[in-house]
Amino acid sequence: MRKIIISSLAVLLAVSCGSNENTVINGDIAGAGAGSGEVVLSKLDIDKINVVDTIRTSPDGRFSYKATLQEGAPEFYYLSYNRKKLVSLLLRAGDKVSVKTDTSGKDAQIEGSDESVLLGQIESEMARSAASFDSLSAELSRATTAQDQQAVERLKYELGAVYVRQKRAAIAAVMRNPHSFSNINVLYQRFNETLPVFGDVKDVIYFQRAYDSLQPVYPASPYIGILKGEIDRRSNLLELNAKVAELEEKAFPDLSLPDTQSRSRKLSELTGRPFILIFWSAADLAQKAFNQELKQLYETFHPRGLEIYSVSVDVDKTAWATAVREQELPWINVCDGLGESSPAVGTYNIKKVPALFIFDKEGDIVDKDIFELKRLNEILRGL
Repeated sequence: MRKIIISSLAVLLAVSCGSNENTVINGDIAGAGAGSGEVVLSKLDIDKINVVDTIRTSPDGRFSYKATLQEGAPEFYYLSYNRKKLVSLLLRAGDKVSVKTDTSGKDAQIEGSDESVLLGQIESEMARSAASFDSLSAELSRATTAQDQQAVERLKYELGAVYVRQKRAAIAAVMRNPHSFSNINVLYQRFNETLPVFGDVKDVIYFQRAYDSLQPVYPASPYIGILKGEIDRRSNLLELNAKVAELEEKAFPDLSLPDTQSRSRKLSELTGRPFILIFWSAADLAQKAFNQELKQLYETFHPRGLEIYSVSVDVDKTAWATAVREQELPWINVCDGLGESSPAVGTYNIKKVPALFIFDKEGDIVDKDIFELKRLNEILRGL
């Protein structure tokens, strides 16, 4: 089975062609000239923020900077001073934008970029909601410690209300401004590391709405490819959850495969506990490293009930059994030697390996194809 790897570099290379045009940022940062006189310009590169340049201001805090942007590929930029973000900018090739604020970043005035103005409004609204959510969460923690059940129930309701209000506002923004690139920011808003605004797989409809509106306008942007990937991931989860829901007696599609001792092991053995179902190949060298990371998680969460059901898609069962033994994999390891023709592959609609599903105690899929150790740890702590 062919392993498919899509990297951010490949996406960027695919859109590297196209014309470029200077974008000008004129800044007036009151008080900047009295300090270090240096403003840092950073840019969001898909999933991380990188420094682009350090800009020296005049004594009165003014500067002018030219950036080269690709036509049809808007970018998210940030101005900061003394490690404090002053303003976010959403810029297109050819924009001539002016920014006026002080070193606190309050009451920033932006002209020449309607997208940046809208982005600022969206970020401010999210920041207010997140601050309210954090405050209520702290109160809830204190009330829980004090065993004040009345306060606990009230605070849970208020937290839910904050979440619902923010999500409604986010949905309204997506619907109201269908062609705005700021929707990329809206769709990935988070209250904290573990609570996204659009965390329900059914929210795929809003990702699809944004994609359908933005793709014809900005086909060269790598963010459009990211949107498409997220739509596919959520759609696959919905499809599998629908398949699971059709089953009358079992909470999830059952499997029965032989382990290294030729004993038949059923996936349904794991009913009532959280578990990971993973499809892999012993011939994949990268999987060996991931198995070692899985062992760390297993050592932490197995005492709390976690199990792993590992399905090999190899046709060479001897090589698979050898890999299991040499890597000392402590969980349930199974293989029928049928490779792509295995009924297990068809049952779970496996198109590539590795493929990973995370189930909660009720047998519901909570996420899919998460291979980053930190994120897996966060998900498992919540089960």
